[in-house]
Amino acid sequence: MLGVTEIMKALGLWALVALAAYGASLSPLGGWAWLILIAPLAAWIGLVFVGAPARAAKAEAILARTLMTGETVTAQAIQHRVFALFRRRTSLAITSSRVVAVHRGLLGGFRMADMQWKDLKDVRIEANMLEGLCGANLAFDTLVAGYAGIAVPGVPSGPATEMYAKAQYEEQAWEEKRRIRSLEETRAASGGVTIGGHGGEAGAPATERMVDEIRKAKELLDSGAVSDAEFQEMKAKILGRA
Repeated sequence: MLGVTEIMKALGLWALVALAAYGASLSPLGGWAWLILIAPLAAWIGLVFVGAPARAAKAEAILARTLMTGETVTAQAIQHRVFALFRRRTSLAITSSRVVAVHRGLLGGFRMADMQWKDLKDVRIEANMLEGLCGANLAFDTLVAGYAGIAVPGVPSGPATEMYAKAQYEEQAWEEKRRIRSLEETRAASGGVTIGGHGGEAGAPATERMVDEIRKAKELLDSGAVSDAEFQEMKAKILGRA
């Protein structure tokens, strides 16, 4: 729907310009009034459409120059035209370590936004009407406070789906890494219980040490830091050392 809205906005704007030019043509200015329409229309076509393939290739080159050592591009795409009728199209790429968007100025220059996979909170995809013309909208939400994330509408459907799948994988992978890190920190704060480790004070009797480790593991279970399956595994490891 968003792409259709953009098309309607553009058509509506030029309809207003045409009406203004027609109204002016009825004035003493006569035919000169049509220059009001033709001049901005020619400028618009020149700035937005003429040389678009070369500018798209330049955007890809800009992105390639910003890659870090060892970083590889997994997928990349450039916006459908209907989402950039009055500006340059945004180039979007996902790499082995981050999401990168290159926003280009209408008269030159560019602004780059990126997000490391470790900072990804959520990724969303929304297919537009007239998918072949409007593609899909991608949004990457971040864990970093004060940063709005990255949102690019009108990404071609094929690359958009590929980017979404990769981002979903990275999101889940980093969630698991954060869960494991939190679990290890909780265990350390609770007395250093580690699966397969030898917690407790040095020199304590083996039986007392074993009972103490099981007690601490049970406290982790009761606090919700570990699941029942993890508790049973920890207990089996402790008893197996006895």
